[in-house]
This record gives sequence, structure tokens and C-alpha cells, in this order.
Amino acid sequence: MATADTLLVNIWCHDIGRENASGKPLLKTIFQVILKIFNPKKTTLLFVIRDKTSKTPMDALVRDMRTDLQSIWQSVTKPSKHARASFDDFFTLEFTSLPHYEYAHDQFIEEANALYGRFADPNRR
Repeated sequence: MATADTLLVNIWCHDIGRENASGKPLLKTIFQVILKIFNPKKTTLLFVIRDKTSKTPMDALVRDMRTDLQSIWQSVTKPSKHARASFDDFFTLEFTSLPHYEYAHDQFIEEANALYGRFADPNRR
């Protein structure tokens, strides 16, 4: 993680907003580690929201995730040199979603391959 440009965080759509199911304890640990090894280069957190259906708009999921992330950030004890640092000083956020694996399998495979392509491209910086 100290050398990663991007950290993919897999989260189930139905877990967004849940305290433990959404990986909040893990995210808090990640934030604490990043604060200790701070590199001036921001880490991109790419949240891959799994099994998204058309019932919940993506912008609502992103809004809820951003609210949760800010809350987690505020709860992290920061070293004195970063006491006033904002979440955006350390992280760039990106969000994407994948359709339900069983109910939209072909579309899931297609979109998962497209996501893979973002990282398999040798020209990607």
C-alpha cells in the first residue's frame, strides 16, 4: 500500500451505510497507516460497488460513501503534523459499479473486463 497509486476497495451495494459490513474498520486502519507513511503523492481509492441494480442511483451511493468516508476520517487520531489535514490532502476518490453477478452475468463480465483494462494498459500512468 505504501507504493500503490490506486487501492481498489470492493464493496457490496447492499452494505453501503452498514457499520461493519461495509469495511469501515478496515478503511479506518488504512487511513491510519497512510497517515504514518505519508507520501506527498495522493493515493487513489477506487471503490468498486458490487451488485448494483437500477433501484439506487449511483449518485446517491457515492454521496453516502463520501459521507461515511469523511466520518471515518474525522474519527482517526492523526499525528500532530497532520492534525489539521483534510481527507482530500491524502486521497483522491473514484467510484465505479458492477452489475449483479448472477442476474446480469454477461454485463458483469463485460464491465469487470473494462475495469481490468484500466490497469492492464501499459500506457496508464
